[in-house]
Amino acid sequence: MYTQTLYELSQEAERLLQLSRQQLQLLEKMPLSVPGDDAPQLALPWSQPNIAERHAMLNNELRKISRLEMVLAIVGTMKAGKSTTINAIVGTEVLPNRNRPMTALPTLIRHTPGQKEPVLHFSHVAPIDCLIQQLQQRLRDCDIKHLTDVLEIDKDMRALMQRIENGVAFEKYYLGAQPIFHCLKSLNDLVRLAKALDVDFPFSAYAAIEHIPVIEVEFVHLAGLESYPGQLTLLDTPGPNEAGQPHLQKMLNQQLARASAVLAVLDYTQLKSISDEEVREAILAVGQSVPLYVLVNKFDQQDRNSDDADQVRALISGTLMKGCITPQQIFPVSSMWGYLANRARYELANNGKLPPPEQQRWVEDFAHAALGRRWRHADLADLEHIRHAADQLWEDSLFAQPIQALLHAAYANASLYALRSAAHKLLNYAQQAREYLDFRAHGLNVACEQLRQNIHQIEESLQLLQLNQAQVSGEIKHEIELALTSANHFLRQQQDALKVQLAALFQDDSEPLSEIRTRCETL
Repeated sequence: MYTQTLYELSQEAERLLQLSRQQLQLLEKMPLSVPGDDAPQLALPWSQPNIAERHAMLNNELRKISRLEMVLAIVGTMKAGKSTTINAIVGTEVLPNRNRPMTALPTLIRHTPGQKEPVLHFSHVAPIDCLIQQLQQRLRDCDIKHLTDVLEIDKDMRALMQRIENGVAFEKYYLGAQPIFHCLKSLNDLVRLAKALDVDFPFSAYAAIEHIPVIEVEFVHLAGLESYPGQLTLLDTPGPNEAGQPHLQKMLNQQLARASAVLAVLDYTQLKSISDEEVREAILAVGQSVPLYVLVNKFDQQDRNSDDADQVRALISGTLMKGCITPQQIFPVSSMWGYLANRARYELANNGKLPPPEQQRWVEDFAHAALGRRWRHADLADLEHIRHAADQLWEDSLFAQPIQALLHAAYANASLYALRSAAHKLLNYAQQAREYLDFRAHGLNVACEQLRQNIHQIEESLQLLQLNQAQVSGEIKHEIELALTSANHFLRQQQDALKVQLAALFQDDSEPLSEIRTRCETL
């Protein structure tokens, strides 16, 4: 019964989304100004660029509702530990950690039951290939010494530059953690290199969520749970102004607005910093359109003089987030401890022991956090002690509560989140469309009434013009007749005078002929 109801609701939501797309196409054809009008166009809420954004929003919701996919967008600054938090949520390392911006492009991490080894799909790789060709030419022409002044060239960047010079393209498919790390690190270094060489990175080509990279892997915390309708996906978003790219703010706002829910990762040690303020502003811009949650990372750095968990919740809920989130949706945690503890428990459960610290460096971090600074390699052989230490570290990380309250709930209700997201965005779209159409209808009604008044005034003016024209025509005719009469009278007078003079000339015979000729010429 539940599944049938869910199916019917999703079908209805899909129908309404399709109908909204059709109506939006009709709106797109409506002129915003009179043809031939050279007046400057204003940035109206339903102008061409905004209509394109609404198309993208509807297409995104249609894609999610067709898969019953719940997209949990995760946003945070570079130093807040966003990648570590995502790794802790997933239960294994799927995103690389470096002390520099690592999310220039959004990345989806989709829970895929049975997919033990992560796999990355990057189908829309063509814009990156075009960028590599441009960078290849720039690298040939640029001064390497000048490039080193504006760009930090480490071993990863040097390998990327060598790869570009050799014309090696990005693959569409990567299997395993290390190839995925290499791909994501190269993408982010590509953004830095493009900026240094003054080449535009094709961010706009990855505005649509179906074009961004997708990692498919089974979330450890969800493994073995009952199967539910729907799909849970995490969205790793770029931080505000990450990698010195201020236009990423627009991409961040678009991704947050299209998500089913938003999880903010804040730094416990930098809650009032400018960088965390940018994250809070991005979240507040979303408003109440999506559910909000907050993880306050690095809570393991709390001391006796610091705020406790309740004080942190009150500060964020009341002061920093301006009441748009309740304290129950705020979770102080240690993402690093949570990741290390769960990674150790996963290795013990599947391999029966931890890998050597020399091969995987996270083991050393785990031992330092769980066993203390005086740990020894021999301690790692005591499996029971290690298992107990991992459980205690997991408990100390405080990650169990958000995993249960957020991740498990999101997984079990992913289909409902997808329906809620579609319904909410449909409602907002319908309300905005109605307000806009009401405004246009009011404008057309006012214009129509004004047009009637103008037509009536023109008709009255035409009648008055015809009357004045008739009066003026009579006066003009009378004046013409008077002028013609006067002209005829003047001509007759001149003719009579001429006749008299000619008669006098011919009567006077004594007058010399030359004088007669002179008078005739004078006349």
